[in-house]
Amino acid sequence: MGLISLASRVIRNTAVSGGIRVITTPSSGNGGGFIGWLTNVGKSLLSGLMTFLGKILSWTFTKLWGGFCVAVSFIWNFNWNITDAEIAASTDNSFVAVAGLVGQAIGKTLGYLICGALPTLSILAINPVVFESIAPQITEELLEKLSQEYAVVIAQSARLFLQAGFLNLYGSIRRAFRGSDDDLKNRLKAAGANEKKITEELEARHKPFVISQKIQEGIDTITPRALHALVDQAYQEFGMACAEAGYVVAGALDAYVFQKNLTRNEGLIEIQFDENNKPIVKEYKIGTDSSQQSIITEVLNVVPH
Repeated sequence: MGLISLASRVIRNTAVSGGIRVITTPSSGNGGGFIGWLTNVGKSLLSGLMTFLGKILSWTFTKLWGGFCVAVSFIWNFNWNITDAEIAASTDNSFVAVAGLVGQAIGKTLGYLICGALPTLSILAINPVVFESIAPQITEELLEKLSQEYAVVIAQSARLFLQAGFLNLYGSIRRAFRGSDDDLKNRLKAAGANEKKITEELEARHKPFVISQKIQEGIDTITPRALHALVDQAYQEFGMACAEAGYVVAGALDAYVFQKNLTRNEGLIEIQFDENNKPIVKEYKIGTDSSQQSIITEVLNVVPH
């Protein structure tokens, strides 16, 4: 049997003039040359940035558990008697770190533009055909790097601002309840305290209070030595084992969700032709209950070219 007599060829010759199908893609409407390239660059950069941000901000059970562990560790090791001066210094350091991140992103952007984009644009003046051919390949990797860089800058800056905001809010609430250092000094002076007493009170006021240190200090007072070693090792191993077990459970939940989504999206696609030789696509999708199947039928209107 020759190829011309195959059923698919017969149907194609009937459905499409000349038996040749031409697949066209919609025009972007941006035009070619520099303007079209620049527009595509902007769209690709924004799309890539949103993609990387989506990956960073997307939640999974593993990420949720990791965030919980970070929060507990912060609370466990935070100095709740941190001074106002230390809060101001930490806030200033956060702003400096954000400025460094922004400067890093600016430097990389200028480097990619000057040493990557400009040489590519110079090719446009020499040979537009070559430019149209190589520009997408050159810019793709640069845009991916920039998108990833910007996404990291945004995520880390948000974390630093959140930390600075928490410290300032905590400092404000604490001052509202117990007053500032100046308020304490004024009360002590009004009560007739001398400078030595005021200094001692301020030192006691700012004596570090860290939950983990307080617990460790309590464990260190345990006697005899065998009991101390038992409690100390149990305390240390409990924290690590709890974190590891949580990650195991979170990973299992993520795997379960992934498998369910994969099963839900799995299906069988069948293509048939009606009496007018128009293709009919039947998609068999498996629902949450494997015994149930839903059939989605779609008629494709093929425009002959």
